[in-house]
Amino acid sequence: PGGVDLPDGLPVGCHTLRIEADGHVAECLVVVAPSAMPGFDPVERSSCLFAPAYSLWEHDEPLPSFRHLARLADRMTRFGVDMVATLPLYAAFLDQPFDPSPYSPISRLHWNEVYLSDAGLPAAPLPDLGDDGLGGDVDWRELAARRRRQLLRAALDADDLLVGELDRFRAAHPDVGSFARFMASRESGGDLVVERSHVLAQYLADRELSAIGHNGSASLSLDLPIGSHPEGWETWAHPQLFATSMSVGAPPDTFFTEGQNWGFSPQLPAAIRQSGYELWRQMIARAGRYCDLLRIDHVMAVHRLWWVPEGQSADRGVYVRYPHDELLAVIAAEAAVAGVGIVGENLGTVPPEVDAALDAWNVLGMHEEQFHLDGPDLAEIPARSVAGVRTHDMAPFAAVVDDPANAETTAAYRDRLGAATPADQPLLDAVITRLGASDAQIVVVDLDDLVDETRPHNLPGRVVDGIWRRRLDRPTSETLADDRVVRRLELLGRTPS
Repeated sequence: PGGVDLPDGLPVGCHTLRIEADGHVAECLVVVAPSAMPGFDPVERSSCLFAPAYSLWEHDEPLPSFRHLARLADRMTRFGVDMVATLPLYAAFLDQPFDPSPYSPISRLHWNEVYLSDAGLPAAPLPDLGDDGLGGDVDWRELAARRRRQLLRAALDADDLLVGELDRFRAAHPDVGSFARFMASRESGGDLVVERSHVLAQYLADRELSAIGHNGSASLSLDLPIGSHPEGWETWAHPQLFATSMSVGAPPDTFFTEGQNWGFSPQLPAAIRQSGYELWRQMIARAGRYCDLLRIDHVMAVHRLWWVPEGQSADRGVYVRYPHDELLAVIAAEAAVAGVGIVGENLGTVPPEVDAALDAWNVLGMHEEQFHLDGPDLAEIPARSVAGVRTHDMAPFAAVVDDPANAETTAAYRDRLGAATPADQPLLDAVITRLGASDAQIVVVDLDDLVDETRPHNLPGRVVDGIWRRRLDRPTSETLADDRVVRRLELLGRTPS
């Protein structure tokens, strides 16, 4: 009746309070949150280069891999760029069902084995890459099948030393064992060698991701999707947390007049609270093991999600609210323990109460200059923001400003930049300079924009072949030696830090 006195000086983090009395046991979550979300520092400023991991390649290593990200991070030091950002790297269905979208992962705790390097795995013929080593876009099905063959052979031939390493890794990360069982049950009905091959994949991914951002190289920024594939590991491992007869989406707006259905199952607010926000805690901690910054996609979902009943059109949905104060406290506590800054993707129409909560927690928001090319004045760039030219969901900068239909808008925007912008300076250079001179916490630029690319990586609202797979036209090392890229990276690297 008198309550429970907690120990003084509990450290920041999430703790379990366990009470035993009269043969009964009760537990609850105790959250000791920092005063603000990690990530915002009004003194320190950073710069960041964005590139999808699958777009990076070299002639001697033409396939996607975590190692290309590590090398990109190493190369950024010469330009003074502090961070490398990329699309989500989580495990995906690349056979059946086939869904290469990085925003529809099998799991948000486990990594995509296609991004493993060939080092340490059995040799396997490379796909047909053409005479120049490029071979067009990434063929996810072919690469996934090749990697599965390599991992299965490695698991079958594993010696006692490797088996022991894998057993220890699995014991330290029980979710990895659960994920391996899930994948093996889909592929073979539960074969132990198949199961071991998936543990091996996560073990190797842990080693390769852990190698990024050390010894003075740029650090890593990762992206956390707001949901996962409805047939994936999360709903299999935690069925009690999900409303499987519902899908998440968005109501009708000016861009999508019929609304959107994103296809993944929403979490049940009461169930995630009863679980002590276990999955959220694991996701923040796991990503924070490898990165210094984590962007939470569609951060409004911490407050509410648009639920669409099975069989109904997206405009027939309803908003369901979440315990956002508790959830933000949990995210802040786990992020502080992991030492990772948090960015909330708050673009588009965001309700006032969402912005108010983000303000209260000092959460980094986002500013995309390409949204603000028109208007009577230059848009204000918030200090508490990650300021970029655009996001991966928007058309490339060159495709917009070089379009004759946008000539008047582009000319008016250049006029608003003022006399400090030479008439012959490429507009992208002027935008990078403007962002770098702002008070934004982080300035980020897309590698595609640095080479004046006009083809998008994604077409939002459309499910078509050819998205989420385009590589750079030239190897990464040659791309970074391009005079335009060098000039623009040097502009980006001058962002005050």
